[in-house]
Formats: sequence, C-alpha cells, structure tokens
Amino acid sequence: MKIEDDLLKDVRVLLHPIRFRIVKLLAEKPMHVKEISKALGEERRLVSYHLNIMEKYGFLKSDYEISELPKLKGKAIRKYRVTAKLEEMILSLKKI
Repeated sequence: MKIEDDLLKDVRVLLHPIRFRIVKLLAEKPMHVKEISKALGEERRLVSYHLNIMEKYGFLKSDYEISELPKLKGKAIRKYRVTAKLEEMILSLKKI
C-alpha cells in the first residue's frame, strides 16, 4: 500500500490543470519561466509557484544557462526540464 499511497500523492501534484500544461510544454523542450508563462498565458508568479511545487516533488529540475535569446543574451537564466520521475510514474500507473 505504501507504494500506491506515494503514487497517489504524486498523481495529485500533476492533476492541477496548470501543472499538467507545464509538464506537457517541458516534455517537448526545456524552457525558462518567462517562456512558459507566455506560452500558457498565465502570470509569471503563478507559473513560478507551480514550477517550485513540481521541482519539490521531483518532477522537474532546473539549471542555470547562459541565454542566447536577443533580449537576454549573455545573462544567466533558469531553465526547467522534466525528470525521469515523470516517466517512472507513468509506467507505474500503466501497471495498475
């Protein structure tokens, strides 16, 4: 039961509509918060809040990279990407 309880907790984290949409975006490519916010049409603060929660639960990780974007060229930006935990959770759900 412990494994199923943990799986249920993880599923609840991703069931939030914004988090689900964020994961779909990041599964395609790593992005920084401003890109995610713009793609979703949501406020940056709200997106940051959900990114932090998903990073806390291990679904995302972030790293700083030097930007090549024209407006941010040469600046360090934090890019988010999905982790293997997401794929592991999907496989676990398929087994149930």
